[in-house]
Amino acid sequence: MKTTIQKLFACFFLLSHVQGYSQIVTGYCGSARYDQEIFSGVTITSDTSFGSNTDYSGANVVLTMDIYEPTGDTASMRPLIVWAHGGSFLGGSKNDPDVTSLCNHFAKRGYVCASINYRTGMNGANQTSATQAVYRAVQDMKASIRFFRKDASSTNTYRIDSNLVIAAGSSAGAFTALHLAYLNQPSELPSAIDTTVLGGMEGNSGNPGYSSTVNAVVNLCGALGNKNWLVPGDIPLCSMHGTIDNTVPYATAMLYIINIFPIMVVDGSYSINDHANSVGVWNEMYTWYGADHVPYAGSTAYMDTTVRFVSNFLYQYMGCTPADPNPLPNTFINVAVAENAAAENDLLVYPNPAEQNITIRSDRYRIQKLELFDVTGRAICSIMNNQASDMIISKENIPAGIYFLKVYLNGQRVIRKICFR
Repeated sequence: MKTTIQKLFACFFLLSHVQGYSQIVTGYCGSARYDQEIFSGVTITSDTSFGSNTDYSGANVVLTMDIYEPTGDTASMRPLIVWAHGGSFLGGSKNDPDVTSLCNHFAKRGYVCASINYRTGMNGANQTSATQAVYRAVQDMKASIRFFRKDASSTNTYRIDSNLVIAAGSSAGAFTALHLAYLNQPSELPSAIDTTVLGGMEGNSGNPGYSSTVNAVVNLCGALGNKNWLVPGDIPLCSMHGTIDNTVPYATAMLYIINIFPIMVVDGSYSINDHANSVGVWNEMYTWYGADHVPYAGSTAYMDTTVRFVSNFLYQYMGCTPADPNPLPNTFINVAVAENAAAENDLLVYPNPAEQNITIRSDRYRIQKLELFDVTGRAICSIMNNQASDMIISKENIPAGIYFLKVYLNGQRVIRKICFR
């Protein structure tokens, strides 16, 4: 547990990092722009080609992207977010609903967004093929970033601030953004990467001679091949991930292709967050307790939470203060997965599902408090326990559905998913 002095130091450390990073992106504060959706419309330029390269089978692939801009915007320079889609590096496209929704939301805030296609496909369900697929995707994302810097150096058609470029992605796209940012030294390249065959780290996908560096990363349900690639002085990172993600591990675990073929052990968002904290890299993480993979895909509530959290991170990166700096329940932020193992094993919650009442019992720990949240993170009730060893939650006035129960046991915290019929 941190002492008060340690907490104060941590706050100062974070503030100094925000201030330090904001020095390169000043001039974006003072209005609701980038903090709120101030534009009602979005103009999309579809199927813009930014390069080409050969895929896993040797076929040439023309790389395209859709560019999202706020309709009627007159700003001369705007931050750019390059979004990469999911699909386990086997499929997916720039038209996937989750990335198109994210592009629209952030374009309405004043950003320019690009949803990119990248080369997908593998020669087999194994570690070598998967590693090479990630490498190809990173090369393609770098080419898309160079496309905008090339344009900014001449006509600047898209009015991009080339000093403020963010790599972002969902699922496999988050893998791509993370590896673009942190797998950045030749000495770090896995043995599966033969640069004479696949090309160097910048790749040959297009727009050579321009920088592919980014200023920050948005990681939605992704992972790194090795968290130690993230080192002191690396760029800031924003992560969001569900604790029961059955596609990409939340912490450090085996990654499976299509949930069948074991590929390799990877470091998920929780492990990345913990390591980034240990090496002093500014990062923010939001944990969806009880949520599976990409919960924002198809859910308005989860998407709203995603947009707000990422928006606040980017706005603070610019050195600005969001109008709603802490809109999310602290219940779901930065709680270690393994810290409550003993309490987790001892806690009984029954019957579950339930028609009427659910009993919460612990033989080893004193239950201090219960908190109940719906699937959007909205608090339903909070119950203190002053005497009884067991506690009961009654279905009275609670609609049927799925809920998340947070149980405090002698200072430890356990999350359980419950269901009222």
